[in-house]
Amino acid sequence: MAVGRRVFLGAFTAGAVTVAAGTEAAAEGEYTDYTAPANFWSSSTTAYTVTINCAATSGTASALNVTSKNPATSAMNLSGAETGRGTLKISHNGYLDGSDADASALSIDLKTTGTVDQGGTAAQGIFVTATTGPTTGALLVLRNNKGLDDFVVKGNGLTGIGVGRGNNPQSQLHVVQGANASSAILAEGAVRLADVDAEPSNAPAAAGGGSLYAQDGKLFWKGAGGTPVRLA
Repeated sequence: MAVGRRVFLGAFTAGAVTVAAGTEAAAEGEYTDYTAPANFWSSSTTAYTVTINCAATSGTASALNVTSKNPATSAMNLSGAETGRGTLKISHNGYLDGSDADASALSIDLKTTGTVDQGGTAAQGIFVTATTGPTTGALLVLRNNKGLDDFVVKGNGLTGIGVGRGNNPQSQLHVVQGANASSAILAEGAVRLADVDAEPSNAPAAAGGGSLYAQDGKLFWKGAGGTPVRLA
């Protein structure tokens, strides 16, 4: 099957083969055909199999542009067998003067055809699943402050905000008030408590405090003494 390849003017490395900038000259938009699949193979333990460099310091050109018009499959497939690194590693080289405040390491734009008043796409922004069985690792980890998991969703579905790094959330949603926050939770609106099926156990006991809950439409507080007190 013949596949179109855009002739480019950038620098390109495949294994031990390097194509320098300007070695192929072509009009913008010109394509050459080659027979698919085009495979790059390298057994080197120190060099990337493919390296693409864009030397431009201005303009809108990208080092790599991948597009697809096939609605039946992904535009790009990526797989790896790492044990201590991400299958995809993204590094944004920032600026000390903060001039990159509007930049991001990952940007997702959910576009659609038509006009805004016709409605947008129904695509999901970020989708994580485990098709061969649940993971025992975390589904999502966000770390920015030292010693903390600022936001973590464990494989068992427990979610923590501001918990210690690597710690397990102690509730379905475990929120720890940070040093820069005036409260742990702020709700600008109503907070609804659904009836619990059974009186809470107040676990973990080491955390102290107690449990606020609703049962049969009544509001209860169960303190460290273990005796529920009806509030309303």
